[in-house]
Amino acid sequence: MAAAPRRPGRLLTIALSIATLASLAGCEQPADGTADKGATGQDPRGNTKTVTAAGAVPRAQDGGSIKFEFEQGCRKVKAALQRFLDNGLDSIGCWESVKRPETVTQRAEEISTQAGVQCKAQPGRWWYTRKTGCGQVTLTYTVIDLRTKRPTGRAVFTAQQDFKLSSASGRIRSRNSLRLDAATGTARSLKAAWTTSCTGGACGTSSAWAGSRPIRPRQELRGSTTQTWNAGAVVQSFGTKTTVNVVGAGQVLIAPAWFRPSMKIRCDRTFNRESAPNGKSLGCVFPSQAPVLKLRLKHEGHANVAWSMHNLKGHWGWYGRGKPLRREADESVRSANRNKICDSTFKRDPQVTDDSCDEFPFAATKESGGQAGLRGKDCAEIRPSFEKGKWVIYRVNNVTPQSRCTIGHVPNSPNGSVGGSLSRFHQNNRVLDGEKYWISVT
Repeated sequence: MAAAPRRPGRLLTIALSIATLASLAGCEQPADGTADKGATGQDPRGNTKTVTAAGAVPRAQDGGSIKFEFEQGCRKVKAALQRFLDNGLDSIGCWESVKRPETVTQRAEEISTQAGVQCKAQPGRWWYTRKTGCGQVTLTYTVIDLRTKRPTGRAVFTAQQDFKLSSASGRIRSRNSLRLDAATGTARSLKAAWTTSCTGGACGTSSAWAGSRPIRPRQELRGSTTQTWNAGAVVQSFGTKTTVNVVGAGQVLIAPAWFRPSMKIRCDRTFNRESAPNGKSLGCVFPSQAPVLKLRLKHEGHANVAWSMHNLKGHWGWYGRGKPLRREADESVRSANRNKICDSTFKRDPQVTDDSCDEFPFAATKESGGQAGLRGKDCAEIRPSFEKGKWVIYRVNNVTPQSRCTIGHVPNSPNGSVGGSLSRFHQNNRVLDGEKYWISVT
């Protein structure tokens, strides 16, 4: 089908840069469902309409409250003191969780996009992003004299763990700290050990520091752990378990304390990499946090994506406004998607050097117009152009408020640049087939 002739003078100006909330509100669809006047480039007064940067970055994910676990906490130990005394023990130590006051639930805009920042702002809970996670919790160690059956000392600790997952090597690293906030009596001179392991044998055990180290009031022990996924499966989900051992001179700790983050780690070896020994790269992420493809407005391909996010019916990829995209990993399906949308409807535009068909949603998504049963004639056809210091979009054909896909007249190099960014994004964030993700264009 031949492309419809362009209508002179009908253009949509896109100035994609960091803008005010007022301009963001200005580009939304009216409540009556009619087309945004920004789609014509002119409002009723004849002024050029501008559009803000597209998309948003999700905040750190709340992983729930941190819970220390014990085989025998102080409550169970106190019920069996005589038995421990009969076994020849004089002094024992046991753990108790410290119940923090419930923090006021924060509004979404008050939660940081960085897990580490949020941990300090709201301790007692796990926070995580795609590749980082952290938690901070308080617990109490109590020393009991078995002869008198009375406590002789108490220590209050704050434990913090910060995870960093490698999407390129399968390494799982954590920075750890154990601070002795306050101590009394026989709990003033203690030694502490910290180890982290993976559940299901997915990786080995690593110690934050060698053996047990002395710790005194207002002192903080710091150390890191490094583990590597053993790649025993193509894809594997698992958790971690961190064990804290504390004991003083002449004391016997009845049972250590441990905590297990609620968020699961997922590692895979599904992506190709020639430099890897088996041709596959290893990488790990927290899969329950969808990643964000971040693009900077540098060329026509980026402008095509941003215009589509603003104007297509589904606002695909826009966190908080539209729906996420999902990766299509099957190359044959991706190729079919591309051929269905970039069909004979697309005619090269002599105004565009090395013109090519740039479709959105991407052919490498489950949301591609091709998988939705659409063809090129069903898509909004546009031409991005950089003029007078800003990006403008010329409407070529079929631009309506109901448009579900876009075919853009984009030079071949920028078109390929977006495809390359998407491919690297998939691998760098271990986005598997069918996984959701968002887009941010600034």
